[in-house]
Amino acid sequence: MTDDKLIEICKEFRKGILGNKNSDLMCFVVCSPLASYLAFYGIEASVEIIHREEGNHVFIRLKDGRVLDPTADQFDSRLPKIYLGEPINEIHTASGGGNDDRCLKIHVP
Repeated sequence: MTDDKLIEICKEFRKGILGNKNSDLMCFVVCSPLASYLAFYGIEASVEIIHREEGNHVFIRLKDGRVLDPTADQFDSRLPKIYLGEPINEIHTASGGGNDDRCLKIHVP
């Protein structure tokens, strides 16, 4: 699947859940079912829950290591509603450094 097609699928999915509402504090609500939905397309991913000073954040990590974050715009309005790319330290890294003790990873088969 192309990146453009993946982003299109995620936009429609997000819109189905959020409508026109903003994504503040909705990362788990969107990411958890989205990761399962993507599995139907054969996309292997894990849902990651990290602890940040401001609170937890949830996003999807693809098998190739890239981040798929359908609520990244809650942190910076300049980010797209569906972020696909390398992890952004300020958003996708747990507070206090290493992700191992401050991150929960849930693999979606």
